[in-house]
Amino acid sequence: MIAFTVVGCARETAPEPPNAEALVAEPVIVKPVAEIIPPELPPPPAISIWDAARAGDLEAVRGHIDSRENLDEPDANDPLKPTPLHCAVASGHKAVVELLLARGVDINAKRADGLTALDIVLKVDPESSDEDRAHRKGIAGVLVRNGATAAKHK
Repeated sequence: MIAFTVVGCARETAPEPPNAEALVAEPVIVKPVAEIIPPELPPPPAISIWDAARAGDLEAVRGHIDSRENLDEPDANDPLKPTPLHCAVASGHKAVVELLLARGVDINAKRADGLTALDIVLKVDPESSDEDRAHRKGIAGVLVRNGATAAKHK
């Protein structure tokens, strides 16, 4: 005779339902909006951003960037309404141009006369030196590598 041992496959007993008192949620502390204060922005430098760009004053331009000034705002005091990028390009300040481009300025913004920064840097001055032309060519290269286009003129 052969005997078999039967091993049971019974289900485990169901767990007891959790105690309703144990399910009470802890209160969430919400701070009033007045307590959530953004960090204070530094005041902009005394020199305007356009004059800083014309002068090649990198620290002042950085100060305007840190104060979250609109970097594409045209200079209302200039009849051509140049942006800081136009001012930096016209004055030949490559480092300021690169800084402004790194901060995402509108590279193809137009002045009141319709010229873009690339148009301004490519203007040929018959009295400019070879050194000045080479410097302006370097700025033009930076602009082109960053997507600048020249305005179409008749």
